[in-house]
Amino acid sequence: ARVTSKSTLRTFNKGPNGGGKVFHVHLLDVYGGEIRASFFNEAVDKHFDLLQLGNCYTLSRGSVKIADQRYNPCSHRYELVFDKMAQIEEVDDDEHIEAVKLSLTDLRSIQTRQLPFTADICGVLSNAGPCIAFTSKEGRELVKRELTVVDDTATSITVTLWGDRAKQEDKLFEGNPVVGLKGVMVKEWNSGRSGSLSESGALVFSPKIADAERVQRWWADGGKTQSITALSVVGGGAGGAG
Repeated sequence: ARVTSKSTLRTFNKGPNGGGKVFHVHLLDVYGGEIRASFFNEAVDKHFDLLQLGNCYTLSRGSVKIADQRYNPCSHRYELVFDKMAQIEEVDDDEHIEAVKLSLTDLRSIQTRQLPFTADICGVLSNAGPCIAFTSKEGRELVKRELTVVDDTATSITVTLWGDRAKQEDKLFEGNPVVGLKGVMVKEWNSGRSGSLSESGALVFSPKIADAERVQRWWADGGKTQSITALSVVGGGAGGAG
């Protein structure tokens, strides 16, 4: 299976027995099935550095439980849990496994859906702002970058990237590339609708899917000069870190 997203390492308090630590990955197999896997405590120590975004692995000696959809953005009914017994091995890349699985929503549809919700989108980067460091009201040091994404429904939305995703090289965002964004949390902001890429989400440049090719053709064939309906108020990137 391929790792299509990887969370940061989190610690938690288990009460009188002390604390614990956990991280999550999303795994995509050759059949297009995607499931979340959680690694706890000793499994974190053994496998956090081994499991890298985009690489392929075999995983065994985990357990299966029914997914809690309140906290699990994957659509799979089940999720995997790995502890100190987990056996993980990196394997050669399997070209038959997609880089990411997108269940796409066109931007015009986002205009009428009940807020808040999470969506996967694909479009052209019509604008990419600079990487900005700032301090939140709670005193947290944050980094963000605001993107304007437009698709062939002639609709655009602002999506905010956070942390390491925002820090990627400026040149990646130049030249109006097509991007796929998985796990965009859409909320009301400044009387408009704006998105924030969740920690468990994914950003893919030039995804190898038919939707990306269609949007690229639309942009090249005159879409870039069309009148665009903007869902987001200018300067109104999503206000909460994902």
